Parts: sequence; structure tokens; C-alpha cells
Amino acid sequence: MINLRESSARVVAGDAREMGGMIDRALLQQMRLATSFIEVTQESKLAMPLTQAAIQAMTEGLNCLVEGRAKIAGSVREMTRILSASNLKEVSFGCPDGLWKASVETPAVVAAA
Repeated sequence: MINLRESSARVVAGDAREMGGMIDRALLQQMRLATSFIEVTQESKLAMPLTQAAIQAMTEGLNCLVEGRAKIAGSVREMTRILSASNLKEVSFGCPDGLWKASVETPAVVAAA
């Protein structure tokens, strides 16, 4: 059995929750930026070729954030597996519902091609 200190495990759980919120806020901000940019270019009647590179770069950045979010979810799932094999498996760390529950039974998400 893995022996974990509860105080240390609480720090990890808190950091995982914080990271989830941070990456979701970054996703929202990136989407807002893309939306604002498209609205401004339409309003200005800019030709598509002039805006394509900027939109492409924003989309690639958004894809990287989404891929990073999947990696974070996977790391939380692995940490949950470690916790389930520890002396603290019955301790609640206050993880919110949804993705951050990350139960051991939750299958890994397959990335879209």
C-alpha cells in the first residue's frame, strides 16, 4: 500500500483543481479573442486572405490548449489511481463533479483526428 500524507495529498488536489480552472479560463479567453477578431474583421470588411494567417494561428493555439487539457485530465486520472492504492483512498479531497472527479473507471478520451 502506498503511504501518503493527507496534507500533501490535499495540496496536490488543490493544485489539480486550480490547474483545471486555469486551463478552462485560458480556453475561454482564446475563444473570446478569436470571436472578437472575426467580428472586427467582418465589420471592417477585410478580405479573407488578410485575416487567414491570424485565424489559423489562433485556431492552432486553441487546439494546443484543448490537447493540454486532455493531458491534464489524464494526469489527474493517474493521480487518482495512485490515491486509490493508498492509505487515503477513502479520504475526500473536495474534487468538484465532472472531469476532475476522474475516477479510475473513467476511460481515457480518444483525441479526434
